[in-house]
Amino acid sequence: MPPVVRVEFAGPARHQYSPAPAYALRAGDVVVVETEWGVGMGRVGSILEELPPEEPKAPVRRVLRKATPTDLSRRAALAQREREVRAFCRECIQARGLPMKLTEVRIGLDSSKAMFYFIADGRVDFRELVKDLTQHLRTRVELRQIGVRDEARVLGSAGPCGRSLCCRAFLQIFAPVSIRMAKDQNLALNPGKLSGMCGRLKCCLAFEHPLYAELKRTLPKVGCMVATCQGPGLVRTQNILKQTLLIGLETGGQVTLGPSEITILPRPSPPARRQRGGQTAPVAPGGTEPTGPDAAAGGPAEPGAEAQEPSQEAPQEADDVSADVAALED
Repeated sequence: MPPVVRVEFAGPARHQYSPAPAYALRAGDVVVVETEWGVGMGRVGSILEELPPEEPKAPVRRVLRKATPTDLSRRAALAQREREVRAFCRECIQARGLPMKLTEVRIGLDSSKAMFYFIADGRVDFRELVKDLTQHLRTRVELRQIGVRDEARVLGSAGPCGRSLCCRAFLQIFAPVSIRMAKDQNLALNPGKLSGMCGRLKCCLAFEHPLYAELKRTLPKVGCMVATCQGPGLVRTQNILKQTLLIGLETGGQVTLGPSEITILPRPSPPARRQRGGQTAPVAPGGTEPTGPDAAAGGPAEPGAEAQEPSQEAPQEADDVSADVAALED
C-alpha cells in the first residue's frame, strides 16, 4: 500500500488519512484537502508507510495542494463567516421551535458546501430549516445529527481529573464502554463517578481496560482458598495496580501479600448427597443425615413451623444501582 498522510484539523481532536501526493510533504505543512464538508485546510501530522490497523477503510480523500497565502486569508474569513452562520441558524431553530441543538458549523474552503452538526433526542423534520439556510448561504447545505459524546468533543471542558477531556485532546474513536469494564477495575458502581461530562460512561474505562485485564490474569480470584506463611486463608479483595491481595486468615485477622507469597489451594469437594423421598438431602460427615432447620428444607415441615422468605431488600438495592449505571451505556 502506498504511504499515507495524517492530516489534522483545527478544533476538537479530528483527523483524516489521505494518500500521499507525488510532491514531498513534511510534518507541520499546511495543506488543502478534500473533507466531508468540502474542501478544507489542515496540518500534516505525520507521514506513514501504511495505514494504521485501527482504520477500517482505505483513504480516498486527496491532498490537493500546499496552502498558499490566499488560502490562509480565505480560511480566516470563513472562520468569521461560520460564527455568523451559527448565530443565524440558532435563531431559525428557535423561531421554528425545533427540538434540536446546534453544536458546530463547517464551511468548505471553496464555499461549495456547508455542514451543520446538531444533537436531538429523536428524529427532527428540518426540511424548512434547510431551505432557510440554503437561501441565506446560497450554497449546498447538509445537516448531520451527532450524539452527546460528539457534543462533548466539540464544546470541550475539563474532566474530573482536572485535564482537558480525552475526546477533545487526543481520542479519535469512540470505543464501546460497558459496565463490565468498571467491574473488572474494581470500581464502585456509582453513576455519578462513572459518568463523564457527556452523561455516558467515561471513555477512559475503555482504553484503560486492556491493562487491567492483563494485570488481573496473574492474580487469584476473590473467594479463592490460598496457603500463606501464616496459614490458610481466603482472598477477600484484589489491588490490581499494586498487584497485592487482602487475605482473611482462618486463624483470624488478615494480611496483605503478593501473588509470589501465596499458593492456591484446590477447592474442597462438595459433600455427598443422598436420595430421600424423591428429593436430595446433604449427608453430614460420618454418614448421618442432618437434623434441625437444614433437614426441614429437604422434607416436610414440622407442625407449627412457619416458612420465612429470604429478604429481598439488599438484592433490590443492588439491582437499582445496576439499572442506573446501565442507563449510562451507549
